[in-house]
Amino acid sequence: MDKNSDIIDARCVTLDIAAREKEDVITELVKLLYDAGRLDGVERYVEEVLAREKISSTGIGQGIALPHRLVTGVNEIMIAVGRSAKGIPFDSVDNKPAHLVFLIIGPQGRNNEYLKVLSRLSSHLNDRSFFEALMRVEEPEDVILLVKERENV
Repeated sequence: MDKNSDIIDARCVTLDIAAREKEDVITELVKLLYDAGRLDGVERYVEEVLAREKISSTGIGQGIALPHRLVTGVNEIMIAVGRSAKGIPFDSVDNKPAHLVFLIIGPQGRNNEYLKVLSRLSSHLNDRSFFEALMRVEEPEDVILLVKERENV
């Protein structure tokens, strides 16, 4: 199975999210995947992720949100990453804004692989030094390098 660092495309990383609201952040990250040729549209995928958010917020606290959804119409698991120095209200469990948002979209029927990606990412982000390093990087490629370093530990 691919490592998370293999799933993240530098074109799908923004180190300065323009959006200031949860829905707009999700739209911005879906648009990155679309612009990189990874998705065939924007609106349907935004609606899918927002429907998942209505079930329960993916703002896991500590400045992190992991919006995710299995959908039809995609062939692979993909991740878009957004960072906000100011933070975005994300209905997080600790009521604090999200500074790092990892959007994960995967194909229906690949539940085990998808859950492994989500689990690995969550465990990496539980390490505060990893979070802080991601908050300091200056280039999208650096996000991928940090994830790769973490996977090789």
